[in-house]
Amino acid sequence: MPRYKIQIEYLGTQYSGWQKQPNASTVEEEVEQALDRVLGSSVDVVGQGRTDSGVHAEGQVAHFDVAESINTAKLHHAFLGVLPKDIAVWDIREVEPQFHARFDATYRRYRYQIARRPSPLMKETSILVLQDLNEQAIQECASIVEGKHNFDSFTKPDNQNPSSDCRVSHSAFTESGNLLTYTIQANRFVRHLVRRLVGTILEVGKGKKTVAEFKNLLLEPSKKKNAHGAPAKGLILEKVGYKKD
Repeated sequence: MPRYKIQIEYLGTQYSGWQKQPNASTVEEEVEQALDRVLGSSVDVVGQGRTDSGVHAEGQVAHFDVAESINTAKLHHAFLGVLPKDIAVWDIREVEPQFHARFDATYRRYRYQIARRPSPLMKETSILVLQDLNEQAIQECASIVEGKHNFDSFTKPDNQNPSSDCRVSHSAFTESGNLLTYTIQANRFVRHLVRRLVGTILEVGKGKKTVAEFKNLLLEPSKKKNAHGAPAKGLILEKVGYKKD
């Protein structure tokens, strides 16, 4: 059966995350329903991973199988008419039958957006922080996140992913104009990790926690410790990488 890889952008505000669940509107379900309408048959979409309720994506990746080859240009155009306005499939291509959106991914990259002044255009995809921040302290915290760590202090228990070990290849803040952005890239992520990293680092930046306290959470992990969370709306899945990209 031919296998197709799709890349999806969505504003997650109105959705209970990517993964299908009972009695909730999800992005995965909307994409499957759109494919069903266009192709006239039930299609199972396999995502690279899930995003939580309210989280956005620029580069979510998924794959699906169909009985016969399809015209990707026509399908791309058809998606414009059947998907909600806050979801878009911007790339479709046939891939090798053994390709797997989740298991073949080599890294995931997220960014978290922090507006430094009121911005109506950024309201749904950033949080507003007007307080002065200790730039040196937040950069120090971000830098020590790089490397392989157990992130038990920054996640909720998750039966689907019992291990909290992640290998972080990039972690840094950048500022452009009135937008402060945290970017993190890793081989995998555990539940709520980025939001809890950002929330706790911002507490350090505001002087409510120390760098030493952040290091304690990171370097002496424990599920009994509680990191400080940040709202979902500032988080965006930016890219999923594969060996053949």
